[in-house]
Amino acid sequence: MADDLCGRTLGQFVLRERLAVGGCGDVYRCAQPMLKRDAVVKVLREPQRNSIIAKERFLREAQLASRLDHLYAAHVYDFGVEAIDGLMWIAMELVPGITLDKWLCERGPMSLEQLVPLFECIAEVVQAAHKCGIVHRDLKPANVMVIESEGRLIPKLLDFGIAKTSNDIEVPTPETQPESSVGEDQNPFGAHSPNGAVTGTDPTLKDRHLTPVGAAIGSWWYMSPEQWGDARDVGPASDIYSLGVLAYKALTGRVPFGAQSERECYRQHLNASVPPLGGDFSPDLDRIFQRALAKAPDARHGSALELASELRAALMASERELLRSLAQQWEARARAPGLLLGGDVLAGVQRWTRRAPAGVLSKLECSYVAESHRHVRRSIWIRRFAAVLAATIILGAFLNHAAMETRLAREQARSAERIAEATTTQAELEQGRSALLHGEPDAQKHLSEAYKRGERSSSTAFMLARALQPRLTEQARFTSTFGRMWSATFSPNGTQIVTTDDRSAQVWDAQTYRLLFALPHGDTVYQAVYRADGKRLITAGGDGAVRIWDAASGTLIRELRRGVAKPRYYAVSLSPDETLVAAIDMDGTVAHVWDANTGAPLAELSNEALGYSSVAFSSDGQWLATTGGNDVRVFDTKTWALVLSIPGPGIDALSWDPSGPRLLTGSGDGDASIWAIPSGKQIHHLRDIGEPIDAVAFSPDGRLVAAGNRDGAEQVWDAATGKLRSRGNYLRGKILSIEFDRTSTLLVAASATGSVAVADATQGMPITVLTGPRNVVLSARFDPNSRRVVGASWDGTARVWDATSPYRKWRSPSIGDDCEAVTSLEPDQRFLAVGCKNHPTRIWDTSHDQLLAELPSVTPAGGDFASAYPAVASTGDRAAIARGSSMEVYELPGGRLLRRIEHKSSARITTVAFAKTGRDIVSGATDGSLLITRDNGAQLTLPPSSASIDAAGFLRDGRLIAVDMQRQLRVYDATGVALAVLEASARVRTLRMSPDDRRLITVPSFTSKVASPELWDLEHYQHIGTLEARGQGLVYSARFVEGEQVITTCADGAARLWDAAKGQLRQTYRGGSRFLADATTSPDGSMVVGGDGDGVLRFWATASGLPLWTMPAHKSHLIGIRVDGDNIVTRGYSGRQWTLRYRATMTKPGPKLQLRRETIRTLRVLDSLELRRAVGGDDGLVGIESARNCPLQVAAPVVATTACG
Repeated sequence: MADDLCGRTLGQFVLRERLAVGGCGDVYRCAQPMLKRDAVVKVLREPQRNSIIAKERFLREAQLASRLDHLYAAHVYDFGVEAIDGLMWIAMELVPGITLDKWLCERGPMSLEQLVPLFECIAEVVQAAHKCGIVHRDLKPANVMVIESEGRLIPKLLDFGIAKTSNDIEVPTPETQPESSVGEDQNPFGAHSPNGAVTGTDPTLKDRHLTPVGAAIGSWWYMSPEQWGDARDVGPASDIYSLGVLAYKALTGRVPFGAQSERECYRQHLNASVPPLGGDFSPDLDRIFQRALAKAPDARHGSALELASELRAALMASERELLRSLAQQWEARARAPGLLLGGDVLAGVQRWTRRAPAGVLSKLECSYVAESHRHVRRSIWIRRFAAVLAATIILGAFLNHAAMETRLAREQARSAERIAEATTTQAELEQGRSALLHGEPDAQKHLSEAYKRGERSSSTAFMLARALQPRLTEQARFTSTFGRMWSATFSPNGTQIVTTDDRSAQVWDAQTYRLLFALPHGDTVYQAVYRADGKRLITAGGDGAVRIWDAASGTLIRELRRGVAKPRYYAVSLSPDETLVAAIDMDGTVAHVWDANTGAPLAELSNEALGYSSVAFSSDGQWLATTGGNDVRVFDTKTWALVLSIPGPGIDALSWDPSGPRLLTGSGDGDASIWAIPSGKQIHHLRDIGEPIDAVAFSPDGRLVAAGNRDGAEQVWDAATGKLRSRGNYLRGKILSIEFDRTSTLLVAASATGSVAVADATQGMPITVLTGPRNVVLSARFDPNSRRVVGASWDGTARVWDATSPYRKWRSPSIGDDCEAVTSLEPDQRFLAVGCKNHPTRIWDTSHDQLLAELPSVTPAGGDFASAYPAVASTGDRAAIARGSSMEVYELPGGRLLRRIEHKSSARITTVAFAKTGRDIVSGATDGSLLITRDNGAQLTLPPSSASIDAAGFLRDGRLIAVDMQRQLRVYDATGVALAVLEASARVRTLRMSPDDRRLITVPSFTSKVASPELWDLEHYQHIGTLEARGQGLVYSARFVEGEQVITTCADGAARLWDAAKGQLRQTYRGGSRFLADATTSPDGSMVVGGDGDGVLRFWATASGLPLWTMPAHKSHLIGIRVDGDNIVTRGYSGRQWTLRYRATMTKPGPKLQLRRETIRTLRVLDSLELRRAVGGDDGLVGIESARNCPLQVAAPVVATTACG
């Protein structure tokens, strides 16, 4: 065909084969030669390239799909517009497998056991999309790819062509509340078909231009009732409806409303009841689908995960799952007879097992059923024996029989109760785990309930500790005098906190958190600001007055008004010299200026009012900037003449540079710019399109600027160059305020989700996310020491939180972004050498956060050889660095050069390693030479290899292992005599020895073809097996862990646990889409801890393989991990230590910690701590004591600890 683009190169992608042709775009299979991978490219078709709307939709599709970075969503690689012909294209992940509708067509309906795990994954990615503000609007089996991997069905969500972003949260005036309505007269019929979705999207604020009012978009059979009306108005509940239809189709093979005409399908979705599933499905499932497909959006499940959890609960309640659950409990409790099935229940199980396919029951379940049969037969025999006795001892036999029947009935009732209890507990646990992984606030509720019900496993305790942590960071909570809280801030010296609400302002002691005094207004107080010296306090409110107060006593000093008018002053600003006060009304119509000392009015400044008002003085007090939500107007504070107007549209956020006359603006169109004042020159156009910006800030030192977006993203730029420094999204919701701390290193943002995030401004790493409020948090402010944050919420509270990281103990400075960080020769130990190209080698004592020395960098070996890793002795007093053909040994700490070891042939050194004990050191070179240097300087030259040495290392008993470029693996004794020569299947990068010297793992080199680690027996010098799993790709690390096991980490983002004796795979731990660089186990072996290419620390349950929790730890690659008790040391371009206690622990006696009643109620569920009574305080707080009258302490991040050592 004429428009076939096969053979053309777009960016890095070479088009190979056209896979599909659509109305708006064509899809090609392509190759990306640089990364040696296949992908797919979607291009905008020729007829659409001249359509502005089509191009905008295409761009938005790329933006929305790329925003959703999730394991179960197809990943966007790149986007581009070709200069020669304007061709627009999107490069995406090539997803293997088939679509869900094709899977159902080929294999028929799914069983509930098949559907639930798959649906949970789909719900996860949909929930993630909703958290990003994305509504898919076209969820159907054709847009879900199904990949079969190791017996699992893994989904990939496709096609964001008609996705939209969620409606924004508006800030109403005190007199009005948001209203919403759906037009009833709109024509619901548009141009679409049941099987095809229009390719397009709905960007925030531009949706009205791309989707006409009243237009219905989607696929007939899967569209919610509201989607048939106006597709612009739909929210996440519409996707819940579509998910319900999808699940219904997967279980039954049919859609609930399958009319063949568009009008009849519309009528059914709006009016018809949901048909029962039929067959053997439980009525409980019908009730689930009736809720999911409710006509009113509010009547549906609150989230995709809630729908998935109800389906999981229905599965758990099924006969198959009940049998499995009860059999596991029976086994776990030493096969107690009381847990066996009774007669009626057993009969039902027998009926089910007769229908079930052969081999469906496990060995344990078969044993459980068989033992239940024997138990019932014994019961029958006892009853018959009782009947015989009745012939002679009528009364005694009758009583005995009745007692026996009563006991049996009680046992059966208890058995059924245990089944129900176990099912409920498991459902609570699964909901809590899923909520924790997705940052949902319900995690604490579900996990606490599971814990209270007796689920006390180490993984549950760990998850509950993580879920409780955000609540434990709360240090104080202030209540409004009436209605909502509008602002809260610390005084400049940190001794006071002022809060404002719908009727008053209140001043609190920032140390004791006691109320000092109230400042009555009789109307809403929108903002309060302190004078720089903290002696005066200025408030602005809805009664038409700005008031100046004595901050120490609360005495009203001066009231500023403008005649009889009563503007609702929403924002107030004080000039740097403290002589001028400016305030602007809520609509942004007018700003007024007064003399702060006399109260005399000085100016009335008009604005173009759009309902987003802001006012601020420049740092030198020469200029005043105002905005009403459209343009920005700058006035000279000497003459009050308008000197500059910065055109909009939609500028509603501004901030002055504290170091000079520059102004930062952010707009509803996503524009962010820095302007020179008064010239109006645009110094930097930071960005010109994107999510709307509602908050901006200059750092106190003037070096950085930040913007908060409506999708929750925080962006930080260098104010001098305009280059983006960092980006993060930790709140997943509209950011309403953003502020730097005094050091210009931290950033705090408040969001409409009710959460507050503190982040590293330059690294873009979250430090802590603070939760608790049940409504919008309008503002969040640091204290002067940057250790606390106060936030004001519409739920009528202001809260003070600890702003420091709850887990991070220390952090080393970043080496540099140009490092080529790789895994080390051995698993990270206490003493760690961190090497980096073009940077000094840093030697750290990770137990004490101590930099021992900065040494020269390793000289690359060159050619096809890996550079030698820097090495540190286990004693921490020696370090060795390969420098060309010599090796330099340094004393630690300090870095004094002790000796330089030369290889005679002047060959470059490729590997260096210390002995496991002592200071002996081995070095290997490109000429195959091996040299052992003793601590006293004596040297032992081993017989050379015929090829370069790739890796070498000592065993604890003194033996030496070396592998050369030709894959020859040699074992030498302590005197240098060769004990064995083996052959590896690939070149070796690292050697990992077991603690007992009986096993060895060789990890393949990156320079060879993709290969798998090999396991070796060092007692008999033989190959045990290859640690190979399907699809694992490159293997980054391997290490021995407790229990004769090995953990490997791979390019597919997974960790794998192997039997170290036989090399058999035991468990797989699935991570993110990037590679997993290193992994180990927790001290008790109950959890696997891994770090991936995105810098995320991941935790799994060792036994089940289920993910438990994730934590961002580094800005980029996380390369190494060491677990030392409760501490985890991670290594990337910097080093960090984290403290995550895994369970309640005993601590030394200390002062009783004061906790709020809500926290106490939360902790009461931990009844294993044997709490007995609460001791009340006169400040409305309570302390807790245990049964032995020992104060209970909550030591974050521990769930709870007693102070009785």
